[in-house]
Amino acid sequence: MHKSKKAEIAYIKGVGPKRAEAFEKLGLKYADDLFSVYPRDYLINSKIRSLVNYIDKNVLISGEIIEKYIPRWPNHPTKIAVYDGSASIECLVWGNTYYRDKQFKEGDKYLFWGKVSKKPFESNIQFDLRDHKKFEPGDEDLLKYPLIPVYILSGELKKTWIRPLNLTKIIFNALKNHSGELGELLSRKIITENNLMEHRLAVLRTHYPHSDEEIEQARQTLAFEELFYLQLAMALKRRSISDEESGISFEKVGENIGRMFNELLGFELTNAQKRVIKEIRSDMRSKKPMNRLLQGDVGSGKTIVAVFCMLIAIENGYQCAFMAPTEILAEQHMKTLSNYFESLGIKIDILTGGQKKKLREGILADIKSGKTNVVIGTHALIQDKVEFNSLGFIVIDEQHKFGVMQRARLRAKGLNPDVLVMTATPIPRTLSLTIYGDLDVSVINELPKNRKSIKTAIRKEEDRLKVYTFIRKEVSNGRQAYIVYPIIDDSEKLDLKSAVLHYEILSKEIYNDLKVGLIHGRMPWNEIDNTIELFKNGKLDILVSTTVIEVGIDIPNASIMLVEEAQRFGLSQLHQLRGRVGRGAEQSFCILMADKLSNLSTQRLKILEESTDGFVIAETDMKLRGPGEFFGTRQSGELKFTAADLAKDIVLVEKARESAFRLVEADPQLREKDNTVIRDHFGMYYKESVNLIKAG
Repeated sequence: MHKSKKAEIAYIKGVGPKRAEAFEKLGLKYADDLFSVYPRDYLINSKIRSLVNYIDKNVLISGEIIEKYIPRWPNHPTKIAVYDGSASIECLVWGNTYYRDKQFKEGDKYLFWGKVSKKPFESNIQFDLRDHKKFEPGDEDLLKYPLIPVYILSGELKKTWIRPLNLTKIIFNALKNHSGELGELLSRKIITENNLMEHRLAVLRTHYPHSDEEIEQARQTLAFEELFYLQLAMALKRRSISDEESGISFEKVGENIGRMFNELLGFELTNAQKRVIKEIRSDMRSKKPMNRLLQGDVGSGKTIVAVFCMLIAIENGYQCAFMAPTEILAEQHMKTLSNYFESLGIKIDILTGGQKKKLREGILADIKSGKTNVVIGTHALIQDKVEFNSLGFIVIDEQHKFGVMQRARLRAKGLNPDVLVMTATPIPRTLSLTIYGDLDVSVINELPKNRKSIKTAIRKEEDRLKVYTFIRKEVSNGRQAYIVYPIIDDSEKLDLKSAVLHYEILSKEIYNDLKVGLIHGRMPWNEIDNTIELFKNGKLDILVSTTVIEVGIDIPNASIMLVEEAQRFGLSQLHQLRGRVGRGAEQSFCILMADKLSNLSTQRLKILEESTDGFVIAETDMKLRGPGEFFGTRQSGELKFTAADLAKDIVLVEKARESAFRLVEADPQLREKDNTVIRDHFGMYYKESVNLIKAG
C-alpha cells in the first residue's frame, strides 16, 4: 500500500495535531511507523496479591483508589491506597500536593507502573511508583496481555506532556486498528527455511508478547528481515559489478616479482601473506573486476602484499593508484613504496593538496602520459584534473575513512580497474559482513616471526613520576618514546590534557635534557613529515603527538607508547596506537594513563592489558560501544538497526546473507511470483539500490 493511503498518526486516539508534530520530528508520521518503535522494557501485568513474587521487577497494576492522604508539608509525597479486588497496597506519588489532591479521587480507577521492593527484615512490600494513567475504555483489552511494553520518550514527545503509559496506549491503539495493513516482507520459502514468524505476528509479539521466549523469537524474525534486505542490496551490487563490461585479466607475471622475492624483500613473507597474495592473484587473473577487502592487524604486512599486486598490474602494462586518507600517511607510504619500485626502475609519484603548482602540473602530465606507473595520494587523486593513461589497479588504505562516492570516483578514472581496499582495524565478522558484504574478504591473521608481544599496563596519576622515570631509563638505553594526547590545545576541551601545553612542560621541565618533538593535525604536512623523519633518524628521543600517528608510522627503535587520558579513546584506536611500537627486536611497552575510571572504563582498558589480538579487542569494542561508534564516528545509514544486534547476531547475519545471495543467484531480477513481495518492498524502501535490479 502506498504511504499516501496510510493512516496518519494524528488520527490515532491519544495523539492529536500537536503530538503528531512531535512524532513527525522523530520521523514517525504514519500508524505503521509506530510499529518499529520497539519497547525498552516490559512490565509484568500483576494482581496486587501476587506482587510478593516480583521483588525488584517492574510491574503494572490496575485498581481503584480507596483512600488518600495529603501531606501538610511541601516536598512530601501524596499517599494513596489502591485496591484491585485481590488486595490493596499503598503508593507514594510525588509532586505538587494541591494538584495531586485534585487529581486523585476516591473511587477513580488507574493503571500504575512501579518497581516492587522489600526492605531487609521487614514483611511489607513497597511499590515504587514510576508512572500512572487514569483508566479509560479500551484499557481492558490492554490488560489481557501478561507483559506490557514501555517505550523510551524523546525530548520532543516530553514537550507534549505525553507520559510513558500514554505512549504505550497510543501504540496499542495503532496496533489494534492498523496492524491488519501489515503485509509479508519475505517469501514463504525464506520464512520456512529460517524458521521465522510471519511479519505481522512478529510485530504484534514484539509489542505484546506472551513470554520472554516469544520476545526473542519475534526479535530474531524482525532482525533477520533487516539484515536480509541489507544483504540483498549487497548481493545485487556484487551481481551488477560482475555483470559489467569485462575487467582486466592480469595474466603476465614478469621478472620484477622474482627480483622482489630474491633481492629486495630482505625477509620471508608469512604464510598468511602468501595465502592472501594467492587469493588476490586469482582475482586478478579473472576478467571480472576485483573488489576485495584486505584486513590485517597492525604490523601484519598489508602494504607489502599491495606492492606485489601492483607489480603484477605494472608488468601487464597498467598504472596503479594508492589512496590514503591523510597527507602524513600518503608521505609515509611514498617513502616505503619508493624503496621497492625505484629499485626496479618503476616511476612512482605522490599527489597531495599542498604541492606547489609547477610540481603538481608536472606530476599530472606524467600521470596522463603514462610515464608515471604508481601514484600515491590523498583525496587529490579523485579531482577532475587527474587523468590516467591506463589505470588498472587501485589500492585504498584505511578504506573506512573514505565515502562510497569517493571510492567510485577514483574507480571511474580507469576502465573497470581491480580494487583492493585495506584496513588495519580488525573488524568483527558481523560488522564486516554487514558493511563490506559486497566485497570478497582476505585476512592476514599472522604477525611476522620473532615479533615480541607488547607489554601493556594501566597506570594512574599517582604513578606519573614512576612512568616518567621509566621512560627516561628506556631512552638512556637507546630507545625512543611516543607520548600521545587526545587533543591539540586546551581551547578544545578544558577537561582534557593537550599536546601543545604538555609538550612545553615535557620539553622544558620534565625532559629538558632530552630532545623532544611535537606533531599534531593542524601543522603543515611537510613540518609533520620533517619531525617524523628526525624521530626516525634518532635525532629526537621523545615524540609528543595527537592521534595523527595512529597508522602508517613505522619506527623500529621506538619501544614506548604512553597514552594520556586513555579512557577517552576507543579500544580499537588504542590498539592502533599501540601498534606504533613493537616493530623492532627490543621489548616494547604501552602505558595507558587513566584516572577516575568507571567500572566500564576499567573493564575496557583491561582487555588491552590482557590481549594483543586485534580481532578479540575489536569484538569487545563493538559489544561495549556499539557498532555505530566502532570507527569513532557514526556512519550514516549503514548501521541503524532496530531489531538486529551485531554484537550477538552473527548466526542471523550469516543466515540472512546466505538467503539473500542464494536468491539473487537463482532469480537476479526477482521475477518469480514468490519473490514479488521482496521486489516490491526493496523498491519502496531501498530506492537508492533499486537500479541494481536490472530489467533484463
